[in-house]
Amino acid sequence: MARRREQRRLAILAAAREFAEAEGWPSVTSRRLADAIDYTQPVIYSHFDSMDALIDAVAVEGFGEMADALAQARSGASTPEDALEAVSRAYLRYAEAHPAMYDAMFVRGTGLAFAEAGTLPQLVAGFAEIRAVVQPFAEHPDTLAEVLWASLHGLTMLQRTRRVPGDGEGRLAVLLGLIAS
Repeated sequence: MARRREQRRLAILAAAREFAEAEGWPSVTSRRLADAIDYTQPVIYSHFDSMDALIDAVAVEGFGEMADALAQARSGASTPEDALEAVSRAYLRYAEAHPAMYDAMFVRGTGLAFAEAGTLPQLVAGFAEIRAVVQPFAEHPDTLAEVLWASLHGLTMLQRTRRVPGDGEGRLAVLLGLIAS
């Protein structure tokens, strides 16, 4: 019974993500999800209290994926400078490749706790990777990690909305140069 319930939950999350990536979060409705997974709307709500809770669950998956991508990028680097660049590029690549997921993680309102005792491990893991790459360059690595995270998010959003010209390579080089100097 528990296994079947978890399979339904995962099917709901997969369908929500698929609709969001194809058509945006407004396209994700309980009716569409129920039709897609061949269950009723009450089944959706037996797994998630609200559509916002469902989107938060999708975001948690995204945080885990991003943390894995950042960890993999960091593990392949041979110097602190290379790690800083690799993790920054991995962050930007993830955001570009998964815009709806990124929106669920960082743009939409959320009920997820950040920087609190109850913060989920998937959320902590991504920040830990960013913190790890700035630590060699910082007296206060938590603060510098927040600045790098905010800067990467800013680059992501400015490039996505075409508020800045080009692909951001020059901006990223300047940012990384400021951190590593």
